[in-house]
Amino acid sequence: MSKLLEIDNTKKLAIVTFFSNLYFYNHIGTLYLQTRGLSLLQVSSIWSIIVGTIFLAEVPTGVLADKIGRKWSVVIALLLQTIGEFLYFFAKDYFAFVLIAILAGLGYAFLSGANEALVYDSLQEENREGEMKKSMGLIGSAYQLAFFVAPLIGGLIVSQLILAKFLMAIFLTACSVAVAFLISLSLKEPQDNYKHSEESPLAIFKEGFNEVKNNRKLKWLIAVAVLTSTFSNSLLSLYQPYFAKASVPTFWIGASLSLGGLLAFILQKYAYLIEEKLGKFGFLVVTIWPGIMYLLFAMVSLPALLIPVFVIAYASMEARNPLLSSYKNEQIKSKNRATVLSLINMFGMLYVALTGLVFGKIADYSISIAFISIGLLILLFAVVLRTDKISTQKSGD
Repeated sequence: MSKLLEIDNTKKLAIVTFFSNLYFYNHIGTLYLQTRGLSLLQVSSIWSIIVGTIFLAEVPTGVLADKIGRKWSVVIALLLQTIGEFLYFFAKDYFAFVLIAILAGLGYAFLSGANEALVYDSLQEENREGEMKKSMGLIGSAYQLAFFVAPLIGGLIVSQLILAKFLMAIFLTACSVAVAFLISLSLKEPQDNYKHSEESPLAIFKEGFNEVKNNRKLKWLIAVAVLTSTFSNSLLSLYQPYFAKASVPTFWIGASLSLGGLLAFILQKYAYLIEEKLGKFGFLVVTIWPGIMYLLFAMVSLPALLIPVFVIAYASMEARNPLLSSYKNEQIKSKNRATVLSLINMFGMLYVALTGLVFGKIADYSISIAFISIGLLILLFAVVLRTDKISTQKSGD
């Protein structure tokens, strides 16, 4: 325990991220909900409820994080997630799952912005931008490692599609999230860089809004972050029926996700090296890569090709995040960093939720056309917003 206390916030958050994302039942989540009597429409609506809750709670929880501290915002997020997972174990009807979805949305909202702010404010001022890229890359890779490990272990746990096996996977997931919660209690508030604000929540919100309003480069970065969103949830939800239609063996539906998570783990951890090697074109490459992969994915139908294309496509979804996180945080001068980041995330959440519904409607007609539409949208905004110039623009005005 004493060794854990000596670990810095970045490494602790990486460990927390790993354990809080070990969802051993993700690959059979829809099948489990169907055994509880939910229709596919009800299953789909659960994610919409989570997104809607995040959108409504994003800024209020960001303001609260700047009042009570980043650490306690992260702790609250993990507590809500832990409660939600144990409730999930006992839930048996649609309304219980709706309640859990609301808790999940609140948890996401508390974590959003606060975790980045905690990492950034914990770093030394010297070379903070470079260290932020590495820190967020480490945390992002921990998430992807969990995404790789969970389906493999989950496949062993759920060896048969029966209720008892489902519940075992859910219980072990809840225990893993509880471990993440306990570890989060050992995080340290970066007192040297951040002092608890005595301002009113409205004043904090106004300051955060003005921070965005008066910083031209920050507004540009927000536009890039939002409009070049990779719609990774759409990929994860649509690739399963796409694989099934192409007669990909059931084993490879889960195994492909694990392999994609492993490659994403490596890519996230070393994303900063892409920019170092490619210079100003580094960020452009990681931004357009998902768009190109969506187009390629839509054109492939042979199972032997679909699997590697999906693995590479999934790995590319979050590669830009460590770099983009560093650029955004560099521009935020306000001490209420979590509020500003929550504002940015709120814009992105609204865009993805609304546009994702359009892609879902298109997918009802053709999944291939939905993939092509997503790919073209990413490429269009990557070019229009001149993402090749981001790493060469350092001024905030």
